[in-house]
This record gives sequence, structure tokens and C-alpha cells, in this order.
Amino acid sequence: MPDIDVIVIGCGGGGAVAAKELAEAGKRVLVLEAGPWYKDLDNDYTRLQHDMGSIIDGKLRWGPPDRTKSPWIRRRDGVWLIHQVAGVGGTTQHYNGISVRAYPDAFDRSGWPIGYDDLLPYYEKVEAFLPVTQPRMLATKDELFAEGCEKVGLKPHEGMDVSSECWRVSPNAILPIADTTDGVEWPEADGCTMCGHCLIGCPNPIGAPVERKAKRSTNVSYVPVALATGRCEIRPDSFVTSIKTRGGHVEAVTWREGSTGETFEASAEVVVLAAGTIESPRLWANSSLPDPSGMVGRYFTTHLQDTIFGFFDQPVHQDYGQVTMARADFPGYGCLFTQGLEPQSFAISATGVGRTQQQAPAKGDWDSKGRSWGEASRKMHELYDHALCVLVCVDDEEDPDNRITVDTSFGGDEHGTVPLSIYRATQPSIERREWLARKAADILRAAGAGRVHRTDMETFVSHPMGTMRMGSDPLTSVVDADCQSHEVKGLFVADNSVFANGLGGPNPTLTCQALATRTAEKILQG
Repeated sequence: MPDIDVIVIGCGGGGAVAAKELAEAGKRVLVLEAGPWYKDLDNDYTRLQHDMGSIIDGKLRWGPPDRTKSPWIRRRDGVWLIHQVAGVGGTTQHYNGISVRAYPDAFDRSGWPIGYDDLLPYYEKVEAFLPVTQPRMLATKDELFAEGCEKVGLKPHEGMDVSSECWRVSPNAILPIADTTDGVEWPEADGCTMCGHCLIGCPNPIGAPVERKAKRSTNVSYVPVALATGRCEIRPDSFVTSIKTRGGHVEAVTWREGSTGETFEASAEVVVLAAGTIESPRLWANSSLPDPSGMVGRYFTTHLQDTIFGFFDQPVHQDYGQVTMARADFPGYGCLFTQGLEPQSFAISATGVGRTQQQAPAKGDWDSKGRSWGEASRKMHELYDHALCVLVCVDDEEDPDNRITVDTSFGGDEHGTVPLSIYRATQPSIERREWLARKAADILRAAGAGRVHRTDMETFVSHPMGTMRMGSDPLTSVVDADCQSHEVKGLFVADNSVFANGLGGPNPTLTCQALATRTAEKILQG
């Protein structure tokens, strides 16, 4: 593409949004995406759990398009697993579709340079575009959860803004449930078919054009609109290795094409860095960009998570319906939401990722806790169809010592020095997780669960945030209120890394998309 106005690095939850907004406004945009681009979703999204979700060679992994090659290296200290997807659409291909706003009071702390009200029009714009809707019916698992919430005294809430404890039907970026779910073919079924495969790529309704696929990952929502302008080019399998500057202003980007090993370079007056919370600071370091305050990579934040399972006498059918259709919000602590798991994910979550071996406490809120194997594991697997999973999502306290850096002792890969993720949960985060875990157990008991099991999960990062945080003070932040670098003019950041905190606990995708929309507007205003 000649005469590029803007280069966008990464085509996930934020990059695709910025590309669409800029291209619609007349800018010529080049999007560089490291991973693959799945275009034939009827066939590319196979609905086979291991084929799609394996962290080693699954289609939705952090790795190159060639699945015979190893995933890209990431070093971890205090982190068990990082959940992130490479490819056009990024991790939105692999998320629940949950699209909730941050808690308003999260913007009153941690140095946000903007207020909640500043973000409201951008929330509304994204919600209208996707669109974000609340399901008009609940699956069995979600009905049980709602019943438990009511019995423990939580009041229902219908609005998008949440300032006090409540339960609600989850706002999701999923097209409304089809009038008929007897078949899954379009146009007879237009919208969500309640198939339960949200987490491994949504191909439904089968036969629908890409832009009518039910779950509104950015590859089926923002990307088609960006391409339709004729001013946006997306290049997959293009791993950016360097951002170049001249005189304090961004100048060019260098990338490596994975299939050939060739390197390329393009120039632009504006670069939007949307490579993600881990890769954005890594690229900054590998590009030797200025960081006089040492803030790049600091305040690595995640919603410290856990899973609590209730087992019922009656079938729950957790693999039916949207993965999450009901949630409970607890500003000051975080949130809980239903998590419909397919059999493999259930086996891993319930028995494979606890911090300690399964035990039966003499007393407490759960009947068992921790990982298991052998006969104990087999017995729990047999209860799959009677299980309801509630995911704990903590208002994680931000800590500058939790950070992303590069591991110079390990060496590099073909893209440069590899990233190192360092995370230790603070005591307030741990206490909030305990409080939410007990609340989840209370809800499950109230709903009729005869047995409650707590995973007591190792540190699992599925909502990485905060390493390129926005702020007014260059000594405590990386980008300003417009998400432009304090140090490099023309370099903007449009991913979860700009968050000043964990939003109070709610899922981050909608806030990322709202901020990316706002950042694109600021770029256009010049």
C-alpha cells in the first residue's frame, strides 16, 4: 500500500477498532498482524476443542500460522498460564463475548487522566456498532445462577452502569438468539444458535457471511467494515520487530514475514501499537525506545481468577447456550459469572489446575478444593453434565513490581529478546478472591448444589492489563490522556495495556474497544 497514513500493529480487540475508525475517516491504514487470518469460518472454526484451543498447536494459540511450528516463547515468573491468541481478531476469537463497562468508581483512583463520563459516548458507540445486547432468555445453568443470586439477596439490575451489588443478564457482543435453533444454517437461523462454542471460535450460523457470525469478535465486526472502505490493508503472518523514530517522532516499522523469513519496512506519520499487554512493552524494549521513568512494562495487572463448581442432582447442560449469560457484580471486590465449559475445559479447570492436591476440608464453604487425578478425578469428570461453573474475577490491586520485561538471560527468538511476565498477587487481591469465592459458594448452595468444589487456581492470566498505562504525569505513566506516548510523538497505544487499573474487575474488552475508538478520534483531530 503506497502513501500509508497510519500503521496499526496488531489486529485484535483494539487494533481492529482503531483501523476501522481511521479508515472510515479517510486515512490509509496498514494493519500488521503476527498470527493467521481465518476467513472461511464455517470450516476454519472446527468446534473441536483440542484442534482449536491447544496452547501448543491449536488454531487459537499464541503462535505462527504454521501449526507445525512451535508457539512463540514467553517466560513466566509467578504465572502459570497466559491466555492470548494471535491472529486477525486476536483473543476476541476466544473470549466469551462478554461486553460490560468498567465500574464507574474505578476511574476515581489509580491516576486515570480521564473520567468515566469521558468514556461513556465511546462505550455507547461500540455497543451500538457490535451490537451489545442482553439475551432475552437464559440457559439452564444461568437460570440456576440467577435463582441462587436472588436467594442470597442480590437484586436484579438491567442497566449497563453498575455502582452497587447486583446480578444481571450479561451484556454480550453476540447477535440476538435466532428465532429457531432447530437448525444452525443461515438465513433460517440468523443470530446466536445457543451452541455453546463461544470460546473456541464462533462459526454459527453455518452459511452466514462473515459479518453475520453471531459472536462479534473483531474479525467479523470491525475488520469487514475497515476493509470495505478500500483504504485498509491487513497483512497476517507479519510479526513487527522494531519501531523506528527520528527526532522524537515515530518514523517507520519493521516486520518479519513468518512463512518466508523476509523482513519489510514501511513508514508512516502515525503508528498505533496494539500488540497486547505483553507484546507492546516487549516491542518497546526491543526497539530501544526511550523510557526515562522506567514505567514501560510496570503495573502488569490481571483479574486474579478462580473457579467454583456446584454439582446438582438434575442435569445442568453447561455446554448449552452462550458461555456466559448471567453475572453478579460486587464493586470493591470484583465480579462472578457463569462459565459454560466443554468437556476438555471442564476436566482441566475442575481437576488439573489447583495449587494443591484435592482435599476435603473438615469445615468450610466447599466440600473439596484443589487438583486431583486417578479415581477422584474420574468421578468428578463423570459429573460433567450436572456441574455449574462460576468464575471469580477479582478487582486486582495494581502493583509496580508486577511487570513485563525482556529476559536477556534467556536470549531471543527470531523476533528479538523474549518477554518475561512477573506477577505476585498482593494481599488485598488475595483477600478479595477469598471473599468472592465464598460468595460464589453461597450462590451455588442457594441454587441447590449438593456439593461445591473450589479449584483454588494457579495464577491464570486471561485479562492482561496495565503495562503501558495512561496518565497525566510522565513519571508515573507511559501514554497521555489521548493514549499518545509521552516520549515519542505520533506513537499511540490502543490495547488493554493503557488501563490505569483493572477496571474494578469487569471483563476488559468493551473498555479496550471504547478507548481505541476514542484514541482514533484523537489521532484524527491531530
